[in-house]
Amino acid sequence: MIVHGEDIRRPLGIRHDPDSEGLMAVARFFATKDFAVNSKTLVAGLRLRAVDADFVAGDGPEVTGRLLDLVVAMAGRRGVLTALEGEGVVELGRRTAAVSG
Repeated sequence: MIVHGEDIRRPLGIRHDPDSEGLMAVARFFATKDFAVNSKTLVAGLRLRAVDADFVAGDGPEVTGRLLDLVVAMAGRRGVLTALEGEGVVELGRRTAAVSG
């Protein structure tokens, strides 16, 4: 629901702040499991760090941003990459391009 809600809201310019506990649960799940989306595989070898929550996952070149943006990126959404920073963003972009075709 979080990612699909963002798929709808972002193009319309509607900002939403999901429940922080629910968002953290999704982030932890996406960083450690390939289920429904290959999120764990997508971010393998990258270090994700939220700037607005106590969330860090993985090792390697860093990708930083709001937790919601990291979750959307882990779901393979390329449009969020401009909201992220760090030396790992280029690699994440390459991987999401390969996934989306």
